[in-house]
Amino acid sequence: MNTFEARHILVVSATEAECAPSLRQMSGCKAVSSWLYTGTIQGQDIDVLITGIGSVATTFRLTQTLMLRPYSRAISIGIAGSFADDIPFGESVQITEDCFADLGIDNNGQFRSLREERLTCNDFDGGFIVNPYPVQSPHRKLRGITVQTASGSQKRIDELVQRCNPQVETMENAAFFYVCRLLKVPFASFRAISNMVEPRNRENWRISEAIVSVNESLRELLNFSALH
Repeated sequence: MNTFEARHILVVSATEAECAPSLRQMSGCKAVSSWLYTGTIQGQDIDVLITGIGSVATTFRLTQTLMLRPYSRAISIGIAGSFADDIPFGESVQITEDCFADLGIDNNGQFRSLREERLTCNDFDGGFIVNPYPVQSPHRKLRGITVQTASGSQKRIDELVQRCNPQVETMENAAFFYVCRLLKVPFASFRAISNMVEPRNRENWRISEAIVSVNESLRELLNFSALH
């Protein structure tokens, strides 16, 4: 195993804003490309990948990066919406299972999953993807869903809750799980709650607080022996 393999951790974020505090804290931070940065945080060698928003962009950039460079672990950080009213804004949580919640068939107004339609393949059945490498941390371990369109109407929210029983929603996390599992890269996902999943109301969003929180959690995690 070479030095890069043994030491480097890949931090993955959809937007530069979501990982900006960590980029500012990186010693010797330099751009490898317009979407990949490298440096150190607390002596730990880190690369930071900015994928772009959504599952398609995440799948492409993450696959491209993991095929080119080996990493000891990938960690996804960012913000998320919460379905649970007992999770306060700004709290960082660990997502340990996720699915592509709106990937399926519209059968005359009734959603049917790929599994229900028998449209699955050997490495993907359309169901929840479970992380076999959970990190031991004080963060709540929650079930997420990943959507192509952020939920902003009560009808859609009620349908997702009934069908998936999720606790948080993102637009990238299942893609991160999917790629890491197929490429056998240990991974962990941490998101901070920026808003409730509710009929769209930007006045209720707490994005800045969530970004600060999840980047603080990342810094704490980099001290955990479980990441090395």
